[in-house]
Amino acid sequence: MSMTSTTASARDQALNYISDPRFTQKFSLPASESQDAITVSYADVGFKPASPTASRTTPTVLFIPGMFGSRYIGAVLDRVARRYGVRVLVIDRPGMGFSTEVPLAQRIPTWIRVVPRLLAHLDIPHVALVAHSAGTLYLLNTLHHYRDLLHPERPYVAIMGPWVDPACSKVAAMQMLQYIPTPAFSIWHRIPRFFVVDAAPVLTTSGTVLNKATGFFSASLGTNNAQELTTLEKNRQKLADEYDFPRDLQMELGTILTKKIFDENTVGANGEALQCLRKGQGWSWEACDDYAVFAKSLVSAERQRRQLDPNWQDSMRLKVRAYFAETDIMIGAGGQQYIEDILGWKDKAFDDVLDFESVTVPGTDHDSVMQPVEILEQVFIDAGGSLLR
Repeated sequence: MSMTSTTASARDQALNYISDPRFTQKFSLPASESQDAITVSYADVGFKPASPTASRTTPTVLFIPGMFGSRYIGAVLDRVARRYGVRVLVIDRPGMGFSTEVPLAQRIPTWIRVVPRLLAHLDIPHVALVAHSAGTLYLLNTLHHYRDLLHPERPYVAIMGPWVDPACSKVAAMQMLQYIPTPAFSIWHRIPRFFVVDAAPVLTTSGTVLNKATGFFSASLGTNNAQELTTLEKNRQKLADEYDFPRDLQMELGTILTKKIFDENTVGANGEALQCLRKGQGWSWEACDDYAVFAKSLVSAERQRRQLDPNWQDSMRLKVRAYFAETDIMIGAGGQQYIEDILGWKDKAFDDVLDFESVTVPGTDHDSVMQPVEILEQVFIDAGGSLLR
């Protein structure tokens, strides 16, 4: 088979794969006294339960992506999750995909309103919570409001490249972003769209910016980080060898996914950027406004839960895993240390109720820290999955 026909075949396979209805589901909520009716789009991927009864017992991960992340990230997780018998939900936040845009002040409250209702609609009683980057704010608020959504015997949350307030991470570049005038963020979502969609013919030829944007399955040709390239290349090979996911299909899918994300609505990223930077009218981190205060409150609640449960066992401690990039320009070493400190990584002060571990993932940056197959495998095992034969 010629290279041209092979590429065409891989492109057709990628288009067919991402066209699966699992990647574009919709759910609507009627209007309430405080909010208009809204619709959310989501992906329901990974292992497919055979029946409603199986749905209630299948290990399920609610994956909360970063700022420009969308339900299409489910394509990155799908094959690994399926092999480990884990179902994965990825919900588009307000203003992303087909999810209704809401004012900045309503972003987190809307999320809190949607999650339990969607899970009830899908007959899913328990989930593990996993977030990347800006998704951390939504994970922590979900944990605060709906702790009982976690599995009672193996409660588990994981944060990958967690977003940290620049005042705590001390990353100068992020602190400088806070000085950009708020109105400038009204076009925030258009910047990556230009590089990925509008200028695609030029950038496809140059093979740099576009390839960086498709980093889930392909590495940047313009990067100088040889270790990162090696890590991503090993990742591609592992997917090809162990998951029947050919490299040419991975590359085609990476390009298609990125274009599909930016062909749909991404205006929600404007509010997300303001929220992360604590700017604009009405921004709020709600229950996790101060991570350190949140951590102490969480530990206090977990200790009370332990005291009130006569059947409590050590194995029921809340398992928290934090995965950090080797090189992270968004939160830096200071952000990692901050998270480790507030969760008692050094002094083990919360070990009675928290099973916390911090992991630095070699050869990754802020975006790629969630990509290594070995990390995803461990996440799905911790969420209750096991390798299917």
